[in-house]
Amino acid sequence: MQTMRILGLAAAVAALVSLLSMPHASAQPVAGATYTGEITGCAEPPCGTVQFTVSGDGSPQVLGFTAYEVPGDVCEFTGPNPFPTPLDIEDDSFETSIPGLLELSGSFPSEGTAAGTLLIAITDPLACTTGTLDWTATASFPTPTPPPVGGIAELPDVSDSSAPNYLALAGLATAALVALVAGGWYASGRRLR
Repeated sequence: MQTMRILGLAAAVAALVSLLSMPHASAQPVAGATYTGEITGCAEPPCGTVQFTVSGDGSPQVLGFTAYEVPGDVCEFTGPNPFPTPLDIEDDSFETSIPGLLELSGSFPSEGTAAGTLLIAITDPLACTTGTLDWTATASFPTPTPPPVGGIAELPDVSDSSAPNYLALAGLATAALVALVAGGWYASGRRLR
């Protein structure tokens, strides 16, 4: 009985070591998606919002990273506050910096999410900074436009009306119907005599 417990415990430890030593999948940025989210960590929330797009052309880049309505220590960066882009995404992360003025870093911790830090500062006419703030964002996907379905795309030009032809055809059909009914009536009357 003791041997079974030891073997069971050894098998559980081996399985755990095997699981922990396996390579872990990293999240990939979603190509073509627009990420939007919130900034946190300021002294008086709300702390602002962020928005950016990941390129959809196969070269993983962050495009148009912009922060809005970010409070500073003695001012407010109402925005838009664009950061220099495009930014290459390497190992599922990106960063850029203009030391002392703009600092940005981010990564993609799970599918469809991004997170990082940012700092915005000015020195003239008044020194003001946001300090380092955290941000998180989620991806939204554009709704694809369905392709057009075959058929006539527009009505044809009917400037020369063909209505008289239809009237003549309707008149001819009416005359034929009257002749047919009259012929049938005449024939049934002759049969009775």
